[in-house]
Order: sequence, then C-alpha cells, then structure tokens
Amino acid sequence: MKNNNLSTLIFTIYLICSFYVFGGSMVNALVGYNTWYYVGAEEFGAFHKVDAALIIRVFVIFFFFNLLLHLLILKYRPGLIPTWMVVTVLALYLINFISTIAIQIPIQNKLNEGFSKELIDELIKTDFIYRRTTITLIAIINSIMLFKVIKKVNNTN
Repeated sequence: MKNNNLSTLIFTIYLICSFYVFGGSMVNALVGYNTWYYVGAEEFGAFHKVDAALIIRVFVIFFFFNLLLHLLILKYRPGLIPTWMVVTVLALYLINFISTIAIQIPIQNKLNEGFSKELIDELIKTDFIYRRTTITLIAIINSIMLFKVIKKVNNTN
C-alpha cells in the first residue's frame, strides 16, 4: 500500500472514530449527566457503577483508539492538511485527557460512594470547560480538514 493510500485510510478511519467520539461525548454530557439528578439516592451508587462500566465499553475505548489514530496522522496526514491543525487537535485531546484524569475521574470516584448534587454540578461544570469545549473545537477543526480534502477532490474532477 502506498503512503498516499495509507494516509487516506488512516484519515478516513480517524474521522469516523472522531465524529463517533464527538457524538458520544455530547450525548453523555448533555443527556447522561443531567439524568443523574433523577436517580434516587438509594440507587445512585449502583447505577453509577453500571453507568461507568458501560461508558468504558462504548466510549472510552474509542477515545483512546482515536487518540492513537491521531498520533498516526502526525506522520501520515493528507498533504492538504496543515501541520498546525493536526498539532492543535492533539493539544486539545491532551487537555481533554488531562482534565479527565485530574478532575473528572476523582469526581466520578466520589460519586461511586453515592449521590451528591454538588459533585454532579461540579462534574457538569468542569466537563463543559475542559472536555465539551475541547471536543467541539476538535470536531470543528476535523470538519475543516474534511472540507479541505473534499474541496480538493471536487476541484480536480
């Protein structure tokens, strides 16, 4: 497989995975977290543990896979994509990842012990600042990258 074909394949899989991660992130932030207020205090600990296990299977694995693909794009990016876009997206991923480790996971661990409106409020607030904002900027930059590629293809036909 030529580098051009490899670049196209990696970029395509990356975009599919990236938009999946964006959608999953938005649904989790805008729907998932907000429903937690309505789970009874007695059931919340068990609910939260199940919710966390499911999120790992349907979201976290794809987030890390997407990060790996993005690292590959550093080397195998389509020539139309400026390096600054790839590096900016990587920096945004790192902000997202670091905030997850440093802020979100400790809050989530406390929520495993039981319901706390204050902790859920803090989770939603910090998710918006450090994760939802970064993942939205990533989606915008990815869309611009895709636009550049499609525009080039349309101009050559």
